Amino acid sequence: MRLWRIPYKNGHSMCGIYCSNLSALEKGYGEHLLNLRGPDNLSEIQVEDFFISHSLLSITGDITTQPFIKNNIACLYNGEIYNHKEYGNYDSDGEALIDAYLRDGISFPQNLDGEFAIALIDFPKNLLIVSTDTFSTKPIYYSLEDRTFGCSSYRSPLEDAGHKNIKKLPPNTTRVINMVDFTLSDHIVTNFNLDQKNNSFDGWIRAFEKSIEKRTQNCREKIFIGLSSGHDSGAIYNELINQKIPFKAYSVKGSEDDDIINQRKNIIEFESDCYHKTLFKTEDAYRKAHAYIVENTEPYNYVIKSDYGDYSENTKLVDDSGSNWLSWVCAYARQDGYKVCLSGMGADEVISDYGFGGNRYFMHSNFGGLFPDNLKEIFPWGCFFGSSMESYMIKEEYVGGAYGIETRYPFLDKNLVQEFLNLEKDLKNKDYKSVLHEYLTREHVPFAPYTKMGF
Repeated sequence: MRLWRIPYKNGHSMCGIYCSNLSALEKGYGEHLLNLRGPDNLSEIQVEDFFISHSLLSITGDITTQPFIKNNIACLYNGEIYNHKEYGNYDSDGEALIDAYLRDGISFPQNLDGEFAIALIDFPKNLLIVSTDTFSTKPIYYSLEDRTFGCSSYRSPLEDAGHKNIKKLPPNTTRVINMVDFTLSDHIVTNFNLDQKNNSFDGWIRAFEKSIEKRTQNCREKIFIGLSSGHDSGAIYNELINQKIPFKAYSVKGSEDDDIINQRKNIIEFESDCYHKTLFKTEDAYRKAHAYIVENTEPYNYVIKSDYGDYSENTKLVDDSGSNWLSWVCAYARQDGYKVCLSGMGADEVISDYGFGGNRYFMHSNFGGLFPDNLKEIFPWGCFFGSSMESYMIKEEYVGGAYGIETRYPFLDKNLVQEFLNLEKDLKNKDYKSVLHEYLTREHVPFAPYTKMGF
């Protein structure tokens, strides 16, 4: 295997990835975006005909440069692998990926527990593998045309390098490319079991506790959350307190239940090493937050639809009020020294479908949150993988990435989602966001039942 180290570039360099057999990473807007995602280290290397760049946001352990190389196999990835110890002892979780591939073959992402985007090149077998996790929590774009290949965390670096026909790899997909004839084959990352057989919330609650634990253990950097008066953030802050994880909560005043926010604030501030900050909505704050994401996120249009009818939404990410207030929260968090965000993303899409009892709270709801006797009749509903799930995930990743913040998604833990899918239909339909309603009630967390709020 031929290796050429490319001199390190000075300057800022999150976990952003770039791989191409057409061109090295070009100076330009794409490089700028990757540097924002990975401000701790930028490594660049040529392996055979492939130019590989990796910008690192170091969250756990020592700084480890990529790609990982073993047995003439090179691997580049963004995210966290929570079960890496199943494959051996490593200084970095990403070092487990090649061993996972050597053990399990091209379907190795099926056995990974984590949030990731992966590019792996097996030179002896002439195979190129790109993979998302179940819900594509870490986006990856790719181009395959005229025997050239490129992939990156953003579309822009590929455009800057001259790649054409750039696509986003769909969620729950491992794509295998034969580098001899450039044929493709796709493999599902997670096959969910749809038997609605569990007659207790206990399994879901245990899985939620474990989901928070794995996303906070061995995390060197400080953790923050956005705290609303709703179900999702209420569960996250309470479980962080239960597990004695230090954190800071940011609340945006103006569209929430002030009484519940104040009760939660008092609970948080009673704990040691837990803090709360209230941000007030102003036109000037919105203008500054908006200007930042206009300059530091690439263009992206939401594609949000409903299985129920012909509803279709095509909003620019930078024009979404949620993106702008998230930008404002991230600006404060970064200023306060916080680099890891636990997001409530996915709870609406999986647990409630933006509705309850057949009532669609939002036009893009698919079945009004009324789960049927046979889950196969609706699975996967529109926002389970796509629609608002995919669009709002990009919002979280693009805005957080622009501030060098890593976002983690406890409600999209595949084991937690599986526990929800296996609940009896009547338990799913018992209350709005029934599993969270049950958890918050058991834990005596202040919340407003049957209420959905947001930015």
